[in-house]
Amino acid sequence: MRIIIRADGNVEIAMGHMMRCLSIADALRALGADVVFVTAGDESRGLLQARGYEDVVLGTSYCDMESELGAFLAYFRQQPARLILIDSYFVTRKYMEVLRTWARTALLDDLGEPAYPVDILINYNIYAQKLPYREVFQKSGIPLPEQFLLGCAYAPLREQFGQGRRSACREMVQDVLITTGGGDAENAAGALCGRIAEEIKEGRHRGIRYHVICGPFSGHREKLRLLAAGHSAFLIHENVTCMWELMEQCDIAVSATGSTMYELCSMRLPAVCFYFAENQRRMAEYFDRFTEIKSAGNIAENRERVLEGLLTRLTRLEEDGQLRRRIREQMETLTDGLGARRIAESLILAGMEVENANA
Repeated sequence: MRIIIRADGNVEIAMGHMMRCLSIADALRALGADVVFVTAGDESRGLLQARGYEDVVLGTSYCDMESELGAFLAYFRQQPARLILIDSYFVTRKYMEVLRTWARTALLDDLGEPAYPVDILINYNIYAQKLPYREVFQKSGIPLPEQFLLGCAYAPLREQFGQGRRSACREMVQDVLITTGGGDAENAAGALCGRIAEEIKEGRHRGIRYHVICGPFSGHREKLRLLAAGHSAFLIHENVTCMWELMEQCDIAVSATGSTMYELCSMRLPAVCFYFAENQRRMAEYFDRFTEIKSAGNIAENRERVLEGLLTRLTRLEEDGQLRRRIREQMETLTDGLGARRIAESLILAGMEVENANA
């Protein structure tokens, strides 16, 4: 069975969409599906090819998806598929209507509205089951999808996160993970580490190592390298392919919101979070409200307040073992790491329905 995944990853939108789609692609491939990626540009080609996937580049604008329909159709006619999975904030109603005339469609959604004509709607976020999808579709006059796949049980994590892996559970914190997304336009990692470095000079954070992830689109790589060169407490990790291995070593984490939050939950790695954009606010607020994973806020909106909030909560996590234990227990209720396989199974079944209908 052939399935197309339409997604993008680049400097402007970072790699979150692409990484979660790759997790689903791996699960689909494990179930015997033939998966190909279709992208607007070639920024993700190296990553996709390294993971063993074909990347069909349309040569269009990732933020003007209707303009790509002609190029996409020309390719689809040569290499048709039974199902197209779309992951983009730039889809339109017309775009989704057109694709649905070619094949069954599935859409990865984070926002809850507007409604789009689609066969399968996927929202794996902590808040997904609280969104008024039925009302939104009814108001839009669009029929409900045949399937809703909602909630953290569908978080599309890489296979290794579903293999019972767990973070370090030591009485004293020794290793801290700092991950700020693929681009980190605000240099949150560098700014936070700079403040930690000042406190180390004052005798705080003794014996703790800080593992800093430098994402593939980071414009602050040299600054982070210089920081690590002057402070043995900081280790910079570039081109990370085994995030779970780092998480296994660590006791707590600082993380930007996104799929990484669900990876942390699957690893039972206590964290404090923050975000860069308004479309990430809801996730951060739900974690803050329903767990003890606190949100420091939007760093693009109030940089100083967020950095201070991250440092304060990080210090509390370093010092409070009971708090870390409570957060691990809360994380255990959210995801088991098998969401990508659940999504893949639903997509395969939808594709088989097409085959049976055409038989």
